[in-house]
Amino acid sequence: MAGADKYLKKGYVNNVSGEKCWYAQRTNRNNMYFYERKHTVGIITFDDPNCMADGDLGDMGLGINKTMINTIISRWYSHRDAGFMTKESELFKGSMMQKKGKCIYSRKYPKVIGIAVEYFIKNNSIYSVTHGASLMGCTIPPGPSR
Repeated sequence: MAGADKYLKKGYVNNVSGEKCWYAQRTNRNNMYFYERKHTVGIITFDDPNCMADGDLGDMGLGINKTMINTIISRWYSHRDAGFMTKESELFKGSMMQKKGKCIYSRKYPKVIGIAVEYFIKNNSIYSVTHGASLMGCTIPPGPSR
């Protein structure tokens, strides 16, 4: 299985300062968060809601944290050869029928796979992330993200 079903229940992501930010993760089946059809999503919640803070770098710090999260998440959705574009500036605005979040694009399988992702931010820190497979590849060109 791939995607949210292949997630780790516990793990960590390094933040912009190089610290390990531990998380717990669960899946939610029959979810309609990204699309108006049921699918499985993964929900990451960081143990310390302030660990994925911007490191006083503002949007650049949050962008680095998002890249670190995207790199971890993308390992669960395909083989390493998928070439997911994980930098914040590379995220697409969406995929077919996607109603929220951004889409992580695959260079190798652009028409077949993508990853829908949304970050929840409070006090300049990412405290949670929802992710799931896109219905097809990312379709809406990259654009600004926050």
